[in-house]
Amino acid sequence: MARRSDILKPGTSLESYAKLRENLYNYKNGYYLSKNDPLFWRKLLNRLPENEEAMYHVGLELENEAKIHLTKYYTTKVHKFLLLYRKVIKQSFDLLSQSFNKGFFTARFDVLRMEREMILADLKILSLKDNSKFEKNDVYLAALFIIAIITAVLATLFIIYSGANITNYANNNYTYMLPYEVIDKKPTIALGVNYKSITINVKRGISKKVLVNELVDNLKKEYEKDASAPKQIIAVDENSEEIGMALWPGGGKNIDVYVYPADGLAVSDNKGYQLWETTTVVRSALYQYVKKNGYLPKDLNDLTQPFPNNYLTDLPKDPYKLNNKVTTTPNGDGGWLFSSIEMAPQSDLISVVKEAVKPNISNSVDIPFEPLSISIDKENHSLSVMAGGQIIRRYSVAVGKDDTTPEGDLEISKKVMNPDKFVPKSDNVYGTRAMELSNLNYAVHGTNTPSSVGKDVSQGCIRLNNTDMEDLYAIIPLNTYVNIFKSPVLPKEFANIDLANQDLYNHSDNSKEDNAKIYHWGG
Repeated sequence: MARRSDILKPGTSLESYAKLRENLYNYKNGYYLSKNDPLFWRKLLNRLPENEEAMYHVGLELENEAKIHLTKYYTTKVHKFLLLYRKVIKQSFDLLSQSFNKGFFTARFDVLRMEREMILADLKILSLKDNSKFEKNDVYLAALFIIAIITAVLATLFIIYSGANITNYANNNYTYMLPYEVIDKKPTIALGVNYKSITINVKRGISKKVLVNELVDNLKKEYEKDASAPKQIIAVDENSEEIGMALWPGGGKNIDVYVYPADGLAVSDNKGYQLWETTTVVRSALYQYVKKNGYLPKDLNDLTQPFPNNYLTDLPKDPYKLNNKVTTTPNGDGGWLFSSIEMAPQSDLISVVKEAVKPNISNSVDIPFEPLSISIDKENHSLSVMAGGQIIRRYSVAVGKDDTTPEGDLEISKKVMNPDKFVPKSDNVYGTRAMELSNLNYAVHGTNTPSSVGKDVSQGCIRLNNTDMEDLYAIIPLNTYVNIFKSPVLPKEFANIDLANQDLYNHSDNSKEDNAKIYHWGG
């Protein structure tokens, strides 16, 4: 323990002092604990017995100690180690439970995990008992009895008792301990009249983590008042605009936490929008790479390989520093921060990609992500580039005469720069860029007759004028989902802002993306 006055010695630079402060925890006015101390959490809990985060970490430390005692018991069969295990594991479980009760939601899954592991340990201990005291049949019967108790307890935990008033961990039915899913969009479901709705006020611009915790915490409080009715918690900002919502349908259902897309980031200023857009382009390319290969690349520049693995011609530049270099260490110099993290087998791919790629800027913001897709409306001769429910590009296109353009779900299977490059430009019906569809007879491509755009004139392909096609080619990665149909109901566009972002993308010719093959698409 140290007082603040003891930290800054004569001759200590302010920079050194700042670094020291980063490793110190101010637990009381003027009193600090070093975070580098191996006993930091235990000392903090000793001084602040009600600190829920300290409870959590000490609980985990005690769990590890308990497991050491249990391992010694398995090895030696000395009863002393079993007694020590039971004593320490109870202390651990009690601390984790108290931590969760105080609102430290990270403890939720550890509490449930420990319950399961403690029961399994008891079953194993029972099976190791001396057979002179327990015949094998008795062991099996006892095990079945424990399992029956477990089943009854778990069933009770997830039953909703009408009018239940939850005041402590031991008496609750764990409904608010159900897993919750965070969804980065506005809800589209219609709510029944039986939902109890509460509005909370939060500051716009708070982090996603804080917003989620506010929503879940308030839902928990409402549940404690009434455990029977479905709950809706709505978060509004200073302008009375909704920015998030938590929904619990009741019963044993999970909690859905909706974090609305950061429209303020997207439309409040041009650079904010451009940052969202360019980040979405890079993440979409990485998303398609991982979806195809099953792993993250070691280098983000692997997305710009030569044909046929050219997900992107080049990484876009960030709008603040006009830099597209990749770094693994954040320094605020612009470009892209990439973390080639390990992927668990059941990882949510969108979440993995969102965490793996971020803008390397000092003004760190949480940027929502949904992969890019293409929507082609044959009736209205339009091609829209979508990110979730938002349109980021819309181009006029020509489609097939006599309804020859295929409808349905397709993908971008190839990206070809200067298709049929040996054909004179004036005669090249495919223009300067082409993206072959998974129906290999058709492609989205440029044209040598721009006057045909907006009409039903092709042999089934989708034509754009060359300038639009070069822009589309620069932002759409390989394997992007394409949906072709007539007159879809399109979502609302972003507010009108000046999208002077051509300089952020590389539209230049790149010989590594050329292919000498002669193509025979519908044209």
